[in-house]
Amino acid sequence: MCGQMPVGLKRRAVADRRMKYTEREKAQIFERMKSMSERNAVQALVDEHERVLRHLMAMMNRWPGDALDRPVKDFGTVRDLMVHIVDSLFAYFQWVREKLELEENVSPPLTREALNRLHSPADWERAISLSLPYCREATAGVCDDDLGRAFPASWNEREIYMVEQMLEHAIVHVWRHVRQLEGLGL
Repeated sequence: MCGQMPVGLKRRAVADRRMKYTEREKAQIFERMKSMSERNAVQALVDEHERVLRHLMAMMNRWPGDALDRPVKDFGTVRDLMVHIVDSLFAYFQWVREKLELEENVSPPLTREALNRLHSPADWERAISLSLPYCREATAGVCDDDLGRAFPASWNEREIYMVEQMLEHAIVHVWRHVRQLEGLGL
């Protein structure tokens, strides 16, 4: 698994940086450092995804109380659109984990049912803020070499996406709906 130092080894290293390491521990540390450097592209994609989510949260700070009930063409209301945005982001990151067969279970912080119960822009900001660490955790085992691997999309088996394309799609998906919300004057 790339980019993750074993918890016990991490604690020991933090507890005493001057400690002596066995040859095995040195090799483990070297491999972890090497694998972390093999995640630059993955980290850039996750950073950009986080940036668009932070932009959306900043927009929500300015929303009037009735914003979630405003109509949105093809979606019903702003609330329905927000459920779509956040539920989709969970689906994209779960797709990556599933297709790469990453072992550790990382579950989205909220279910679709929980998203449907959010009542205010502040509730939505909290929900989105919970998704930020989830996106990082969900991609923790993804290396830059994995980005070129291709799999069928979950919504259409005939559409093939590389992991990189799916992460890019996750970014653009939010931006597209941000523009839609801006078009509503929000």
